[in-house]
Amino acid sequence: MKDLDNFYTASQAREKLGRISAEKLKRLVNTGKIEKMTPPTNKKKGYYNKLDVDKLAKAEQPFTQNEQEATKEEVNKKTPGKTDWASSSDLPYMLAYDYELYGPENTVDISITRPRWEKNPHMARILFDANDRRNLWGGITIMPMEEETIFRLLRDEIQERDIRPEHILTYEVGKKYYGYIASATVRPEHKIHFRELAESVLKYWCEQYPDIQLIKLYAYTAGEEGLDLLKHFFFSPRYDLGDNAYELNPYQRNPSKIIKAFQKCIKEKALK
Repeated sequence: MKDLDNFYTASQAREKLGRISAEKLKRLVNTGKIEKMTPPTNKKKGYYNKLDVDKLAKAEQPFTQNEQEATKEEVNKKTPGKTDWASSSDLPYMLAYDYELYGPENTVDISITRPRWEKNPHMARILFDANDRRNLWGGITIMPMEEETIFRLLRDEIQERDIRPEHILTYEVGKKYYGYIASATVRPEHKIHFRELAESVLKYWCEQYPDIQLIKLYAYTAGEEGLDLLKHFFFSPRYDLGDNAYELNPYQRNPSKIIKAFQKCIKEKALK
C-alpha cells in the first residue's frame, strides 16, 4: 500500500480545494485530475494524492465572496431570465460557464459532450439572461437512457465520462423513458431563477404527454448541495443501488409545488 503521508483524507482534500463538495471531488478523480488510493482492507475509504490536490488548490481562485453573491442575488431578482434547449451555438458559452463554475480541471471536453447533445437536442436545458443568451446562468441535463445503463452508473460500475452517444436515446412517439440527471446547476447569484429552469423542463414533458412519456428520474449525488436539491423535489434514496443513488417518480404524490404543477398539467391533458 502506498505511504499515506503522501495522501490526504477526503475531508482534508475538500478543505484544501476550498471546501468543495464530495461530488465535485469525485468528478476530479473521475476526470483523472486527482489520484485516489483505496486501501484493500477498506474499499469505502479513499485517500487523495497530496501533489495533485495541492497543484489544483494553488491554481484555483475564488470566483465570488458570499457577501458579493448575496448582493448580486438581490439585484438579479429583477433581471429577466429565459430558458431554452441548448444548441450548437451555445456550446462555447456552456464551456465558459463550466470553466467558471468548476474550473478547467473539472470541465468535460466538448468533444465528449457535443455528440451527446447532437444525438438528443432535448437533453440539455439552459437558463440565461433574457437580454443576452451568451450570459448563461445555469442548466439541467437529463440523459434518456436504458434503465440498466443508469443502474450501472448509480452502482459505480461505469462513470459519466463512459457514456457514449449510442447510450443516449432519442425521443419517439409511443415510447416511455428513464432519465438520468447528469447535472443541475445555477449561479449562486441567480438561484432565484432555478425554479423557472426546472419548470421549463417539466413543461416540456407535459407537452409531450401522452405521446412521449417520462417514467422516472434518477440521480447520483454525494455532495450537500446536490442532496439539498434532491430533497427539495423529494427524491427517494435507492440504497439497493448505492448510498448516493436517488429516484423520483413524477406521477406519485409529492409535496413539491413544481411536481404538483406537472401532475396537474398531466391530468388536464388526460381529460382532453
